[in-house]
Amino acid sequence: MKVLHVIGGGEFGGAERHILTLFRAVNPKEVILEAVSLFPAPFAPVAREAGMKVTVLPMRNKLDLGVVWRLKGIVAAGGYDLVHTHGVRANFLGRLAARAVGLPVVTTVHSLLTQDYPSPFSRMVNIFSERLTRGFTARFIAVSGFLAAALEKEGVPRERITVVRNGIEVDIPGKEKPVIFRERFGLPEDAPLVATVGRLHRVKGHRYFVAAAGRVLERHPQARFLVIGSGPERAAIEEQVRRLGLQGKVILTGFIQDVIRHYREFALLVLPSVAEGFGLVVLEALLSGTPVVATRVGGVPEVVRDGETGILVPPKDASALATAIERVLENPAAAQEMAARGRDFVAREFSAARMAAGTLAVYRGVLEADG
Repeated sequence: MKVLHVIGGGEFGGAERHILTLFRAVNPKEVILEAVSLFPAPFAPVAREAGMKVTVLPMRNKLDLGVVWRLKGIVAAGGYDLVHTHGVRANFLGRLAARAVGLPVVTTVHSLLTQDYPSPFSRMVNIFSERLTRGFTARFIAVSGFLAAALEKEGVPRERITVVRNGIEVDIPGKEKPVIFRERFGLPEDAPLVATVGRLHRVKGHRYFVAAAGRVLERHPQARFLVIGSGPERAAIEEQVRRLGLQGKVILTGFIQDVIRHYREFALLVLPSVAEGFGLVVLEALLSGTPVVATRVGGVPEVVRDGETGILVPPKDASALATAIERVLENPAAAQEMAARGRDFVAREFSAARMAAGTLAVYRGVLEADG
C-alpha cells in the first residue's frame, strides 16, 4: 500500500507531528508513506531528516489553483493507492487532485475549523472551501471524540467518521534531565521553568499564559516562563510582555526542533488554549513525566483528568491559570504523582503503534470499499 499525505507544512504543529509519528510507527514493508507540502518549511526539512520523501509544491498565492494540476501529476505518477489530507487548504487541493485521478481520500481532522480563523471573512471562505469538497472524502479520521462529535454535528454521517486518537512514541530518547534552555537563554539553575509549546496563534491562548505569568511572578519571582513555537502572534505576544514589564522573565524561544526531548527540564507544561482538537503537547509532557496544567477545552479532558493526571482550568481565565501554576510550583511532590499517573495512562492508551494500527485499518476499509 502506498499513501500520499498532503499538508500545508508552513507551521510545525500537531498535524505535522502527527504525520511524522505515523511515518515512524508504520512498517514500511506494509505501507509506504510520502508527503506533499505546500510550503517549503518547516515541515519538509524536518520530515526529510526523519527519512520521509517530501515533495514541496509551493503556491504562488492563496488562489493558485494551478497547484491542483501539478498535484494531480504527482498523484498520477506516484503509484499511490489513496490520498490522505490534513488542513483546510490541503483538503481542498488534495481532494480535487485525487478526484481527478480517481483515488479515494482520507481526511484527518485535527482542530475545529471555526476556531482556526479569527477573521470572519477568512473563516467564511475556509468553511466554504472545506464544505465544497467534503463529499470527496471517503473517510474522516477525528483525533478525539470531541472532534468526531463536532463533525457529526456539521452534517458528516457518523459512519464516515472514525476516531483514531493521536499517538506518541513511548520511548523518549534520553533519560537525563536536559539543560538546553538554561544554557541557551542564560537562565538560573534554580529557576523553575514553566513552558507552553505550540503555534503562536490566537486560538492557543498565549495572552492568558503571559497574563498568568505576571501574577505568578509576584509570589514566585524566581520562576521563568517559556513560550516555545513560532507563528503570526509573535509580535503581539512580545508587545504584551513589554507592556507588563516581563522582559527576561517571559522568554519567546522560537521554534525548537524535537522539543519532546527537553520536557524534563520544565517544572510544568501549560496548555492555555481557547480551543483545542486534542492537545498533542499534553501527551508529550505526560510521557516525559512533566506535570500538566491545561484548559478544559475540546479533546483535552480525554487525556488530562482533573486532579488525577493533571489540572484543568476554564479557558480565557488568567487568574485560574495562575492559581493552578502556583499549585504545581508549591506542591511538587503531588504534581509529580499526577504526572506519573499521566505517564502510565498515556503509555497504555496513546501509543504511536496504536495510532498507526487504527490508521491502517481505516486505509484498508476505504480501499476495500473502493474495490
